[in-house]
Amino acid sequence: MKRLFPLLLAGAAWAIPEPPNLDSRNAPAPPALMAPTTRVLPTPPAVKPTAVEKVQITYENAPLIALAKNPTVTAGIASVREYMAKAEVTASAQRFQGKLGLQGPPIAPSNGSFRNDYVLSPVSIELRQLIFEGGKIRFAVEQGKHLARSQAWQAQSDWQELYYKVRKAYLNTLARQGDTRLAEQQVELTQQQLRQAEIRFQVGKAPKGDVLSAKLPVSQAQVTVAKKLAAYQKSLQELNQLMGLALTTPLELEAPKLPEAPLPDVEVCVKEALDQRPILWSLTEQLVASMKQIRAGEADNAPQINILLGIAGISQGTQVIGAAQYRGGFEVNWFFADGGRAAHLGDVGRAARDRNYALLEDKRRVVELEVRDAYRDLQLGVETHRSEELRVIQAQDALRIAQAQYRAGLVNVYPVRQAQTDLFEAQQAEVQAFYDYFLALAKLDLACGRSGGTKVDTPWAEED
Repeated sequence: MKRLFPLLLAGAAWAIPEPPNLDSRNAPAPPALMAPTTRVLPTPPAVKPTAVEKVQITYENAPLIALAKNPTVTAGIASVREYMAKAEVTASAQRFQGKLGLQGPPIAPSNGSFRNDYVLSPVSIELRQLIFEGGKIRFAVEQGKHLARSQAWQAQSDWQELYYKVRKAYLNTLARQGDTRLAEQQVELTQQQLRQAEIRFQVGKAPKGDVLSAKLPVSQAQVTVAKKLAAYQKSLQELNQLMGLALTTPLELEAPKLPEAPLPDVEVCVKEALDQRPILWSLTEQLVASMKQIRAGEADNAPQINILLGIAGISQGTQVIGAAQYRGGFEVNWFFADGGRAAHLGDVGRAARDRNYALLEDKRRVVELEVRDAYRDLQLGVETHRSEELRVIQAQDALRIAQAQYRAGLVNVYPVRQAQTDLFEAQQAEVQAFYDYFLALAKLDLACGRSGGTKVDTPWAEED
């Protein structure tokens, strides 16, 4: 068996089929070494702006444009008018009312049995004035007015949200504009490095590989410019949408100014927010409205007394004669047994009161949390910007050292490329940190209930 084992191995080796194209001279080139395929992608036409001249926009007047043109503001004002109109509809029941009645003449039967009795004529007039209703309508009207005032405060809160969104979009657009300019500078820097590598290769101080390596960053920087420009155009359209302008309106934005007054303490900001946040006042009005709802529900079965005056002509058969019926006096309506309706309506109001009170207390805690978070973000923004400025300085020094070493022939082109990338990323982060500081300021203004002294001019339901 031991003698046959080598023969079996040899037979096994002989039995294995030999794969084709083992000769490397006949083998195809690997995919990485094949000639690249050029694909021409269809390009969509460029988007043309709706205006030729750029619209001058500042950080301060951008929200004012939104106040005048954004549909959200109009919708908020319309909601206030709707609630005020509903309150007036409820109040109409306790105001003077008149009714004119018109009826057709009686029709004589076909069998001739019509009787010429004296009946009321087809024309009648009735006047009515409510003088007592137990408070049901009065409290319902007050409830409606408080709901209208709550909606007015909600409109102010929505405006402050929009005010913040406009400022945020404004800062984001400036940041994307800064990214685009940095990317364009990066293209110029890589092109300069490519020219330097070509000159060094021509004089024999650099290999051909440095020229080839310097070409790739140029194309990469150009692609980065295209991406940054697309991001800038997107943010510009979002800003136009918030301001109520045409989406393709070209804008020229001014950089925001640093605040001149010293920033208040965090406890001062918390007190300011709890005193003036519109959403807190809106919930307070809803709480008062639910208290009025309790009173209106408990008075649902109260008697109603009206002063009633009426006049109707008298006719005989189908002919109106010169006589009239007069009505005058008091009319009393009282559901003395309502099946517990008034009691349950009071329970509905009490449940709404407890809910609104809980929501108000919870919102006060949320508002305080928002103020403290915004204040902390502002402090972090200051530290971040200071750190990013130092990072830019260090990246600039590193790039100068790498370029000097490359010109002296101490290093190849790769340390220079890395230093350029580090500087670009540091500059981009510094620009973002600068605008993040202003965004933190805007967030703190929103948390404190500030909107630059502006507000929505909404209707206001006055007390009776």
